[in-house]
Amino acid sequence: MRLQFTYDHYYDYDEITDHLSKQAEQYPELMELSSAGVTVEGKQIWAVTLSDKSGLPASAKPAFYMDGNTHAGEVSGSMACMHMIDYILSNHEEPEIAELLKRQTFYYIPRISPDGSDEYLHTANTVRSINRIYPEDQSENHGLFAQDLDDNNVIVMMRVKSPSGAWKKKEGSDFLMTKRAPDDTDGEFYNIYSEGMIDEYNGVNISTARPLYSMDFNRNFPISWMPDAMQPGAGDYPLSHPETKAMADFILSHRNICVVLTMHTSGGALLHPPGMHSEKLSDDSDMAMYKAIGTMADHKLKYPTCNLFDAYCIDPAHFDAGAFDDWCFLTQGIPSMTIEVWNVKETAGCGPQWPVRRDKTQALIEAENEKVYEWLKVNAPDSILPWKKFDHPQLGEVELGGIDYKFTTQNPPKHLLENELEKLLDFSMRYAKVLPRMSFGESKVTKEAEGVYKVETSLQNTGFLPTWLSNEARRLKNERPVRITLEGAEVITGPKKIKGLAGFHNISTRYGYGNNITTSAHEPFAEKLVFTVKAPAGTEITLKAVNERAGTAETRITL
Repeated sequence: MRLQFTYDHYYDYDEITDHLSKQAEQYPELMELSSAGVTVEGKQIWAVTLSDKSGLPASAKPAFYMDGNTHAGEVSGSMACMHMIDYILSNHEEPEIAELLKRQTFYYIPRISPDGSDEYLHTANTVRSINRIYPEDQSENHGLFAQDLDDNNVIVMMRVKSPSGAWKKKEGSDFLMTKRAPDDTDGEFYNIYSEGMIDEYNGVNISTARPLYSMDFNRNFPISWMPDAMQPGAGDYPLSHPETKAMADFILSHRNICVVLTMHTSGGALLHPPGMHSEKLSDDSDMAMYKAIGTMADHKLKYPTCNLFDAYCIDPAHFDAGAFDDWCFLTQGIPSMTIEVWNVKETAGCGPQWPVRRDKTQALIEAENEKVYEWLKVNAPDSILPWKKFDHPQLGEVELGGIDYKFTTQNPPKHLLENELEKLLDFSMRYAKVLPRMSFGESKVTKEAEGVYKVETSLQNTGFLPTWLSNEARRLKNERPVRITLEGAEVITGPKKIKGLAGFHNISTRYGYGNNITTSAHEPFAEKLVFTVKAPAGTEITLKAVNERAGTAETRITL
């Protein structure tokens, strides 16, 4: 596998800009670099188009879309985008990739939040989506704010001795802590907080303030949007930030997008809509489509495929509203999947973590934390910061310690990044191949009279997805017809358009089965086309089929 760049660290905005600019200059016949929008700090939200320009334009081919860094700290997602772009370009002469670039288009927005990610990468701060204070009115927000007190560029934990503390040192460990038992009346006890300073500290009680950078782009899309009081981080109104508006505008303006893959961290799972209710309330065929695509993650990625609501939200009164993948699927009908990259607990041997369990006992939680700690000692020892005494300006003597959360839990340790990206690439490349794929079958010409011919052929979809993409798209009346044109002869009779074509019926076990693709499917994967045309013998006619999402098929027939 040839690659132009290295993947042993996380790129900031300048490095992403430099790499993409070099690639666009090096591969002008394959890559277009454009801006999907501009951030408040003046950074470009880069958009990449990969397609073989020697044939049809990118907009006339079915397209795969992928993005990263909706959440600023989830920098593994943007690295997965950059890695895939690099892989396709570096290996574009390989027959399989060359053929993909001829027949379809790849769109990428590697970093949705360059402002927030640079803050995350260049400071100790954690950032949800953007480094802009949200809500703007912080007059009632008091308590402990996370802060790097000892200037080591990592915010860890702070343990404070207290007779009413809920924690104590774990026996036999100089690092791990354990919850105090109900009958623990004698000993040394601690309260544990994030490293930081306390706004309006009264000398007794320590409460936790809401993080200053709590805006959540993945709650800012116009799908069941709710105000901040009901959905924290939702923003003032849907698409209220240039970053989320850029994402929505890109999807809406590129009508050939057939599938969406949005990259997040962490959790080690492949998630699919709906996120607002159980999949049991959704179309069975659509859910089967998602499960079939998910089987491809079993190859190298080994991530489980789960419905967002059933595996994560669970509570019908409290779900993650305003999410991008829900917006893509439930308002546009585009199959969309979220990858939660990396799961340190599974990697450390804690066992499966999906569906998310809300009933873990404290003993199990502590046992898993101990396994992670032991794994880190061997595999990423520099990420462990032993407890050390610190003279806190407000609390006096405290101890600071913990693990580098950013690059152990939220993202892989840097030296393990490339291995994770290779597994993600395997799935992403396979997912990119599920698009509808129209083509004409064999043609038959019969002379009916002098200068009059009967032309018989068929239009077929040999791709996995139907031309309408999902039954959700049909429910939304977002199905787009296949339009047939014939050039070079006078058409006496013939079809003007057809409703749509299902994907192929007999799918190999590599793909499983998809939406409306079962042995009992009613929609045809091929449609017979019959024309009566008038033209001199020997005339070459051109037959075209065009669908906004499935692209263009063309054949030439001699009368």
